[in-house]
Amino acid sequence: MPSKICIIGAGAAGLVTARHAIKDGHQVEIFEQTDKVGGTWVYSEETGCHSSMYKIMKTNLPKEAMLFQDEPFRDDLPSYMSHEDVLEYLEDYSKDFPIFFNTTVIDVKKDSEQWKVTTSTNSNLSVHFYDVVFACNGHFFEPLNPYKDSGFVGEMLHSHDYRRAEHFEGKKVVIVGAGPSGIDITLQVALTARHVTLISKKATYPVLPKTVLQIASHVKSVYGLGVITDEGENIAADIIIVCTGYVFKFPFLDSSLIQLKHNDLMVSPLYQHLCHVDFPKSLFFIGLPLGTITFPLFEVQAKYALSLVSGKGKLPGDIQNFEERRLKTLENPAAFHIMVEDQWDYMKELAAMGGFEEWNFMETIRKIYCYIMIERKKNVIGYKMVNFELNEDKTDFKIVKF
Repeated sequence: MPSKICIIGAGAAGLVTARHAIKDGHQVEIFEQTDKVGGTWVYSEETGCHSSMYKIMKTNLPKEAMLFQDEPFRDDLPSYMSHEDVLEYLEDYSKDFPIFFNTTVIDVKKDSEQWKVTTSTNSNLSVHFYDVVFACNGHFFEPLNPYKDSGFVGEMLHSHDYRRAEHFEGKKVVIVGAGPSGIDITLQVALTARHVTLISKKATYPVLPKTVLQIASHVKSVYGLGVITDEGENIAADIIIVCTGYVFKFPFLDSSLIQLKHNDLMVSPLYQHLCHVDFPKSLFFIGLPLGTITFPLFEVQAKYALSLVSGKGKLPGDIQNFEERRLKTLENPAAFHIMVEDQWDYMKELAAMGGFEEWNFMETIRKIYCYIMIERKKNVIGYKMVNFELNEDKTDFKIVKF
């Protein structure tokens, strides 16, 4: 029997959920707080807003590994695309979807057998009722900045508010964190800044620009004129860019329904990072896992969730114990949603429980992903300067340099 489904957010996670929900015959309504689809892929010169995108950015994954099933990117695009290319892909993917733009979901609560959803459009409140709610509001909009109250007298910003390198011309810049954004920003700022110091325990790259000093350590504290590492080394700075990631946030859900644990880096109580354990067939969270191939994983999550909505999918009897079991495998509970190598078995498990076929191409995506992880560490400056060429049956690839 078709359900009435609410989807919060028109980024990649919300759009792929909508595509499959509509395909399954459900009545779907999508609420998007901005005026366009794309979520984190929408660039804005404004800072302090929803967007974390910077002016010049190539994807960290090639188009061959971040596509939705049966929806390839344009053939004429390079493997590592611009954010404009990804946004165009999502716009084409979502044509004619039932999206309510400039509409913010401000409250979701259980009301008897349904979900009561309150929205705001131009300050006008509306109340809606749904059988199922998907939270697809992303996790790149609430910065994690452990140094924000440090008393630094220069300029401090989180990578969330980085837009372009010209702003740092002639400056001494310290960048804290060497994840994907930290490295991207380091390479860009190195072109304009007088000197860049990259500090992270991951900062062990064989080759970086000559204007970059990397220190494989942790920033213990920030003081008025710069930072101090765990080893007591003082590094002066005009500007500090903090690239320490994001926390989760669901402003439309009461803490009695969802709890954010371990410095807001774990969403609880969920089964498989996806289903609310008390409402496993009607309240879902798409896109929480980190260190993954994103778009294909979102799609597998959406298909499994919809299999539960239809009654075709399976739920084990001990879903309440999922979090405890996973926490026992982790040294750091704040890494609860980080998958990396676990993502492949995770998607296989969801497909098996959901009763849908695994995507054969996923094995090729896995090979590409593993290749990238190795190359990125060896040559962080040049690893994106290639294209991937698939063989005829798309079971393998070769590298084409340009």
